[in-house]
Amino acid sequence: MYLGERTRRRKTRSSPVRVVILLILIGLSLYVYALVKREETASSNTLTPTPTRSALSYATEAQELYAGGELGLAVVAYNQAIAFDPNNLAYHISVVRLLTLSGETEKAVRKGEELLQVAPENARVLTVLGSAYDWNGNVAKAIETCEHAVEADPIYAEGYACLAEAYIDDGRWLEADETILTALQLDDYSVDVHRNYGYILEIQGNWSAAIEEYNRALEIQPNLAHIHVSIGQNYRALGDIDSAIKYFEQAIEIAPADASANYELGWTYLIYLGEYEIAQPYLKEAVAADPEHGRAYGALAITYWTRRNYEEAIPNFERAIELQTAASRRNVKSFILTTEAESATLNTPSLNVVMRGDFVLAEAPENQVLQTRLAPLNQKPEWLGAQGSVLLEANSGEYTIELTGLPSPPAGESYVGWFDHISTLSGNTLGTGQLRLSNTGNLKATLNTGWVDGPPIEDFYTLGLAYYYLDQCTKAYPLFNAALQIDPEETNAIQGIEFCQESDADS
Repeated sequence: MYLGERTRRRKTRSSPVRVVILLILIGLSLYVYALVKREETASSNTLTPTPTRSALSYATEAQELYAGGELGLAVVAYNQAIAFDPNNLAYHISVVRLLTLSGETEKAVRKGEELLQVAPENARVLTVLGSAYDWNGNVAKAIETCEHAVEADPIYAEGYACLAEAYIDDGRWLEADETILTALQLDDYSVDVHRNYGYILEIQGNWSAAIEEYNRALEIQPNLAHIHVSIGQNYRALGDIDSAIKYFEQAIEIAPADASANYELGWTYLIYLGEYEIAQPYLKEAVAADPEHGRAYGALAITYWTRRNYEEAIPNFERAIELQTAASRRNVKSFILTTEAESATLNTPSLNVVMRGDFVLAEAPENQVLQTRLAPLNQKPEWLGAQGSVLLEANSGEYTIELTGLPSPPAGESYVGWFDHISTLSGNTLGTGQLRLSNTGNLKATLNTGWVDGPPIEDFYTLGLAYYYLDQCTKAYPLFNAALQIDPEETNAIQGIEFCQESDADS
């Protein structure tokens, strides 16, 4: 027996049905494979979903930017957080505070007032709004608001610090001292408390102690450019110019585009060291960072003047006067209407106030328009229909006054309007002059304030001299006269007029 024969398999013929089934299975397999490859290709071309940023992540970024001294970027980040979480009051409060620290005080006031409508008894809202009022020059409103803050929360240290700063700006030194000590007792680890204490000491002329307090604030938060600037200013007051420059430079290192830091460093090189060429780039940076910085334009003009570049000095002096004059007009608080004897010298208002109104920014604050509605203070029947309004354009100085339904003034007297907190160049209260009503007791007049107290006298007479050297005395005379309104004995203005008179006589 042969095993090979027994184990040999016999060939069989393939069934046609089996072949068809096999072909179907192969086709299905190829189809499934193609589908899988298509899905893989589509997946590879689709971006992987990423988590959406939250309000908290933006707020955290804002806090980090603040800690690094990037106040402007911190405001942007907080606003992004607000877009995701608009009802988070803390984010809005932080924006108001940072706008104030960045010098955008008008924006801070507007936003703070909006917050106050939402949370009228919130101590933190009241505090940041009070600070914004104070930094924007409205000290009376700051005191009122900060007092409300400490009433709303008697253990909130920053509220007392805000109030102390407003008190010192109002000349109430003793109250400022007492209030800031309360703030320190409540929180000795607050940047704002120590900064405000330093400011109070600075105003009192205790510059060394102010530097200590400012440095205490920097120990808590080392990257705040405005505190470095304050320390530099106090060292400069002490005559330590090298230390002043060091702190101004540190402020610029933290915030290269900080207008205040660049101005102070440029001003120090210009006035204290006479280094005009070194000063100029810092002053240019200051006006680039803050095109509304009137003092920086004036300082920049001096750098051109000293090198007899009058063509460049003139537009910078003009811009300096324009901006500082507009800033003075924006300080207006109220408008009163009085009756004055027609023979009176109209330098200050009498006590015969018949109408009054407080100024507010109009609907378009970027245009710097202020307006007020006047209400009669007299309750007699003839005053029942009296109304009035004043619209003041801070940049141009043009204002429109409308009065309706006023009774005739007493015999020998006339109505005169007065702007509270705006002075003429000579220091008198700015008035409208005598206002003549129609027979129906109405008036509408458009007038102009002209130059008002604000720009330094040097800007006027130096600009006048620049025009003189360019043989343009017709433009120089008004500037010399403006300087003489500020100081009738100003030698440079008197000599400038004499130079122009000699030039006119020779021509």
